[in-house]
Amino acid sequence: MIVGSANNTLSVLEHSALFPGLDETQLKSVAQEMQLQTFSSGETLYKEGDQASYLFLITSGSVDVFKRVDAENPTSENVKLITLGAGEYVGESMVSNLPINATIIASQDNTSTLRLEHDKFSALLKQHPSLMESLLKGLSHQLRTFRTVLTSTLAKRPSVIAPTATSTVAKVIQVAVFDFMKHEKVSFESAVANLQDSLPDDTQVQVRYFEPKLDASTARLAAGCQVVCIFVNDTASAEVLTLLKTMGVQLLALRCAGFDMVDLKAAKALDIDVARVPAYSPYAVAEFAAALAMGLNRKIVPASLRVHQGNFSLAGLVGFDFHGKTVGVIGTGKIGQCFIKIMLGFGCKVVCYDAYPSKEVATWENVSYVTLDELYAQSRIISLHAPLLPETKHMINAESLAKMQKGVVLINTSRGGLVHTQSLIDALKRGHVSAAGLDVYENEKSLFFEDHSLTIMEDDSYVRLMSFPNVIVTGHQAFLTEEALEKIGSVTMENIRQRCVDGKRGKELENVVL
Repeated sequence: MIVGSANNTLSVLEHSALFPGLDETQLKSVAQEMQLQTFSSGETLYKEGDQASYLFLITSGSVDVFKRVDAENPTSENVKLITLGAGEYVGESMVSNLPINATIIASQDNTSTLRLEHDKFSALLKQHPSLMESLLKGLSHQLRTFRTVLTSTLAKRPSVIAPTATSTVAKVIQVAVFDFMKHEKVSFESAVANLQDSLPDDTQVQVRYFEPKLDASTARLAAGCQVVCIFVNDTASAEVLTLLKTMGVQLLALRCAGFDMVDLKAAKALDIDVARVPAYSPYAVAEFAAALAMGLNRKIVPASLRVHQGNFSLAGLVGFDFHGKTVGVIGTGKIGQCFIKIMLGFGCKVVCYDAYPSKEVATWENVSYVTLDELYAQSRIISLHAPLLPETKHMINAESLAKMQKGVVLINTSRGGLVHTQSLIDALKRGHVSAAGLDVYENEKSLFFEDHSLTIMEDDSYVRLMSFPNVIVTGHQAFLTEEALEKIGSVTMENIRQRCVDGKRGKELENVVL
């Protein structure tokens, strides 16, 4: 750490948004009190809980902002939230004499800052009362930007429940729904209306629908909302969650069961509750997985295409009986259990694997838990129903595929990241995998739920997959039934009720992820 004077301090302040509206004399007064302080990479500016004694204006380099996952435990793991660069500042809580609520660490060598001491700042305030007003303007600049964007956007999007002239509303629950699609409209708006009908007369829910996915560039649309509602391909990274927290978001409501798109450690550190829909319709997904397996085995797609073209040849359309075959099921949660029952109905023997085996499933006739290697070796059909976690990412790879029977049929209706796509392509080319049914794809975020029919497909792996006649790819639609959509809407509204009306937090929430 190097401390010294800065010759260009006045110039830096003039171009900074920290003190807007000050004249040259006032800027000189501030500049005279600031010192240059340079930090090496890894050097700490502040630790979480420190009393703010300096305001740091970053002039070059960058700093990382970390926060404890468990704010009450000083030894808790830290999670990185965001990186700040030139022109941004830390230590503004010095103004209100509050402790620093995050750990700030230089992330580049020679990170340069202008440092203003608390005592000198207090003296400046006495000399120049307008300085406080100017500083507050600088600190609220981003919030005003959020409001401007939100106002212009929402002017085109009326709330689902509009206030009436005669209503006396004491509490408004504002919800921002991202990645909202046409097929959700009827069921979701019905669920919102049902929630509103059940609320006290002085409480109102207002929902804003946005087609864009949630990410760092769209997070500002949630300004003023207590709840942000997202789907499978939204991004709730530490950076995004930090932005949402600054705008007052209290609950991240997932319209799905999976939560791999959420940085849970960051959410906990920021005190944002995360709730999901754990089981909207396990039958829907399990039945779709069975349909993929049956369709691939009996060559339904190529057979139908032939008939449409007047070709009634049966060459190359030979399948096999499911009856008597061994089916491997990876993941025996609610969806996996439904799929097992379907396979038992076909007369199959089922072997399964789960990190946390079900005692009930273990008692079922013709069903047994085995190791993954045993499952790979024994199964003619393998269906994936496991969550995407660090330990399950790319669990289907070159090594695991090599352990499977030649001619295995692979089905994935869970998460695309479970399968290493290039390894699957290689196994399909060799004929080791005879067919693959994929309702999910590891790079689906840039493809699924959008119309790309008139654009050049740049994803070479996807294009290669689609070139195989023995591969079916669908656009993450296994869940898509009337019953599932109704369940997603009703459970999401119940999650919002528990957090925003009943005041439940953390583990008090029925469907909490954290």
